[in-house]
Amino acid sequence: MRRVLFACLALLALALLYAGYAFLSLRQLEAGVKAGDAVAISDHVDFPAVRGSIKEQLATIVMSRALDGADKNRSPGARLGAGLLAAIGPALIDTAVDRFVSPAAIGALLARRATAASPGQGPAAAGDGQEPRELDLRRFAHRFELLSPTRFRITHKDGVAIVFALSDWTWKVADIRIPPDLLKKLLRPDAGGERL
Repeated sequence: MRRVLFACLALLALALLYAGYAFLSLRQLEAGVKAGDAVAISDHVDFPAVRGSIKEQLATIVMSRALDGADKNRSPGARLGAGLLAAIGPALIDTAVDRFVSPAAIGALLARRATAASPGQGPAAAGDGQEPRELDLRRFAHRFELLSPTRFRITHKDGVAIVFALSDWTWKVADIRIPPDLLKKLLRPDAGGERL
């Protein structure tokens, strides 16, 4: 009986350690973003995997727009434009994502955000008259799903999902999924302040 009790307690302790480590990783990522620490962020993000995911999503949206435009406008010019976009679009997307989804780019973005909201200038210094948004993963986690023993997903109420994977004994962001409708809205030229 004692062995069964000990085994149950050991399993409970392992489950708590497992969940606690995931929660700690989330908090460390959140602290890194709030502090503008690109090194802390890169410790918790698998950039090659995230870049691959974003490239795939953007390529799908751009290609569907090009094909829809060519279908609606049957002129030879529209078809030529769609063909050119199909030929060079993926290369342009790859280059842009490689450049902007990197530790250096995130560090520069966070440094720019920190100088825009530096003390003495107030929240209006951010350029749009609004207070800078803070990352709060508790509000982000509208839904939590355990995908496998080494992967979990948190989903925002608008459908954006962040997948974490256990890699080299560290929980890292391995995928960011943006719903196609939201991505189209963000990429729209007339989206105003919500553009990517």
